[in-house]
Amino acid sequence: MLEVMRLLEEGRRVALVGEGEALRALARAARDLKAGKRSTHPELILFDSWGELQEYAEYDPSGRDLLPLVDLVDERGVDVILAAVDKLSVEQGAEIVVSTAQAKGREWASVRIGEDFTEPMHHEETDENGDPLPGDIDDAEARLAYVAVTRARHRLDFGGVGWINQHPDGNPGGTHPRQDREPPSLWETLGPSPN
Repeated sequence: MLEVMRLLEEGRRVALVGEGEALRALARAARDLKAGKRSTHPELILFDSWGELQEYAEYDPSGRDLLPLVDLVDERGVDVILAAVDKLSVEQGAEIVVSTAQAKGREWASVRIGEDFTEPMHHEETDENGDPLPGDIDDAEARLAYVAVTRARHRLDFGGVGWINQHPDGNPGGTHPRQDREPPSLWETLGPSPN
């Protein structure tokens, strides 16, 4: 959503897949919790207060998926989020379409990965050179990143997952992925003739 807000501030026509209604409902639920009221939103119904949700998102591994919402509300505020949702365009009239979990099955000629993917924290242990071992990649984030990067037909800007090229699990073959290039021709893919 920070990416959406940045683009809106630049005066761009931005659409959010799903038209922002889910985000609007979450923002309103966050406003209720911040006002000391219980929420009826299915994702937040178990929390008695905003502080309880903040603690759960920050410290409980099960609450990690709510951390972006908590951070967004804490950094920008509910009113700013709702105002941004109100400024969204419909997809047909947008110059930029932003998608999150609803991208599965869709493709675009050009895709830029937002900056909200979390790079794993390093372990306390070190390798033979004394460098800290990279942390494990969260399975849920890996699945979401996979869907995101496979939506590009021609151009992919790794953006928020660029760190994957330095992570040992992200580049097992030792080659660097092609970025910001047209896909190879069939002849480049097949290689030289065997004759």
